[in-house]
Order: sequence, then structure tokens, then C-alpha cells
Amino acid sequence: MVRKLLVSAVVSINEDKVLALVSHALEKGLDPYVVLEDVRSGLEIVVELYNAGKYFLADLVMAAEIYKEAQQRILGPLHEEDCGSFPQIVFGTVKRDIHDIGKNLAIVTMRQFGFKVLDLGVDVPPQVFADVLSETGAPILCMSGLISDDSMKSTAELVKKRFPSRRPAVVIGGLVNEEVCAYTGADYWVKTCIEGARLCRTLLVEGNRESAVIGT
Repeated sequence: MVRKLLVSAVVSINEDKVLALVSHALEKGLDPYVVLEDVRSGLEIVVELYNAGKYFLADLVMAAEIYKEAQQRILGPLHEEDCGSFPQIVFGTVKRDIHDIGKNLAIVTMRQFGFKVLDLGVDVPPQVFADVLSETGAPILCMSGLISDDSMKSTAELVKKRFPSRRPAVVIGGLVNEEVCAYTGADYWVKTCIEGARLCRTLLVEGNRESAVIGT
């Protein structure tokens, strides 16, 4: 019952109710990641309603802010440490795409997992991704996109060309699936922020830096 109410509260964009239900669910001993997934499910419905023209952009932005507030309550304070010149993950929205809500939520999640993430912003050309990877030595590239699979493909191809050996792992998210992953030449695709963070943890923490580099 609490979980259904939580999804409904997010869809209604009722921040106070969402946070109260989150606290209640945690007090009842629900798995924190299950609770967060319910909040994400609500946000996903808001995105669908926005895409259908039933919600305004302001609604979408507010729902994303509610997600971030709930996420911090569930997972704890955000790690805001400066990643300096040695990020573990380079992240950006691909060229010809300015959507950043999904990217921003994913970066917040990854930082809460303790990762050092360099945010390149939106509309990032392939050359910039490749140059930053070269300059920083980051072992993982994450790309987000909703409308430009070709930009993901161009970037993945350039990264493979620039790094013939010890290539960074390429992870994509957004409106992607197995077919898009195969088309773009990315190594992995993820549907949710949590999936993305867990994948990066597998690549970086449970393995080691070398395991996150393709082609060694």
C-alpha cells in the first residue's frame, strides 16, 4: 500500500507527501533500493505525461527535484568532492541533445555511490568526449541521450579509434535498449540510475581499474 501511495505522490508532484512516505517506508524496514525504485517509477510516469503533453516542463523539473530529495533521504548525503583531474567516470549528453534531467539524476546517484564523476554537460561533440578521456585517463565513459543515437554511435566509434588498446568502457542510458547498444557500438546499456551506478561499481570497485578498460 505504501509503495503504491509513494508512486502516486510522485506523479502528483507532492514533495511533502513523497518524503513522508519515504521516511515511513524506511522506518517499516523496506529495502531502500526498492523504495527508491518506486520513486523512480513515479518519475517515469511524469516523464511519460510530459511527453504526452499532459504535464508542463515545470512539472517535470519539480518531479526530478523531488526524486533527488528522496534519493538523498534514502541513500544519504551526496558526495560533492571535487573529482579534480582524475575522474573515474566522464559523463555527458551527446551532441544535438540538450536533455539533462536523466543525466543529472544519474550523476547524483553515482556520486552518492562515492564515484568521482566529471559532468561535461549537454550537446557534447564526440571529439570533446574523446579529448577529455585522453586528458584524464578516466576508465568509464557514460553517455546519455533521448534523440540522437547517431551521436552516440559517432562517439563510440571515435573512442575505439582513439584508444585501440586499454579503451575506456562505454555505457549508454536514456531511450536505449539492446538494439541501440548494438547499433551505437557501446559496451553496456542501462535503464535506470541505480543500474548504471551498480554497473560502474562492478567495473571499478568489485573488479579493478584494469577490468573497466576494454581491450586489455
